[in-house]
Amino acid sequence: MTTSPRLSAPAAPVPARPSPARHSPTREIGVFLGTVAVLLTGTTVFAASQDADVQHVDQAPPLVQAVLFGQALIPLVAAVVAGLVTRGSLRRPGWGFRRTSPRSLGRAWLWALGTTLTGGVLVWLTGTGSLDGDGLDAMVPLGLTVLVAPYVLLALAEDVGWRGLLVTRLAEVSGPRTVVLGSGLAWAAFHAPLVVVLGGTPDGVPVAWALACFTVGAVAFGAVLASMQLRWGIWPGVLAHAVVNAAMYHVLDPLTGDTGSTGWFAGETGLFQASVMVVAAVVWFRFAPLRRSAAGGTEPAAR
Repeated sequence: MTTSPRLSAPAAPVPARPSPARHSPTREIGVFLGTVAVLLTGTTVFAASQDADVQHVDQAPPLVQAVLFGQALIPLVAAVVAGLVTRGSLRRPGWGFRRTSPRSLGRAWLWALGTTLTGGVLVWLTGTGSLDGDGLDAMVPLGLTVLVAPYVLLALAEDVGWRGLLVTRLAEVSGPRTVVLGSGLAWAAFHAPLVVVLGGTPDGVPVAWALACFTVGAVAFGAVLASMQLRWGIWPGVLAHAVVNAAMYHVLDPLTGDTGSTGWFAGETGLFQASVMVVAAVVWFRFAPLRRSAAGGTEPAAR
């Protein structure tokens, strides 16, 4: 007698694993900017309540000094918050930390130093500010070398947020114009309270003039830093940012005497520095342009 083969019971279906939520660059940008706004508003209100003046930070109480310098950390904190909220971790955050060549660092350093010093030299040559020999001391050569180091730390804290996160995420979803103008205007707006509320406008200069010059210069500078970020990663832009600050505060400021109208033309809220930044940015993009990628984002164009 033959027996029919037994049919095995069908295997129970394996439940499918839920697919992880797709990362949204726009949501991460939103969380980042929202966190920046909250922290910036809180620290600015506190500093203003203490009559803080960024032109005389050394005379402020220690807590006020800590708050003012601590504002440089806000973009870093906001980037961390945005990463944790939207990604759930900070593994491979995509902020551009990668090896870069000495040649790229050298180009960033040279562009930043040449641009900043050109703005100062124009002030001296036009007579809108005098070359003050009394300001020539040991701090000037240090401002071109050793004193760049502490500004690297401050620039890194800012650039993780403004370039590492904002520029990189904007480049995933938008074209070059949005990347350049969007990140540049946001960066300028972040510094606006220093100019408008916390004494960053030079004496005798309208706040509107100082803010306009600063915004134009910041957007132009930010455009170049965005190009560096997308082309080389975060470090060349951090170096350029630090070099500009060190040269401005420890070289040009002590060497420039006030002739009465100097505040209108000199420094980061003056006409010449803003104008030079715009021209230097145009020249930079002539040799290091950005273009729209095939996916609709932004990428470095071939040089």
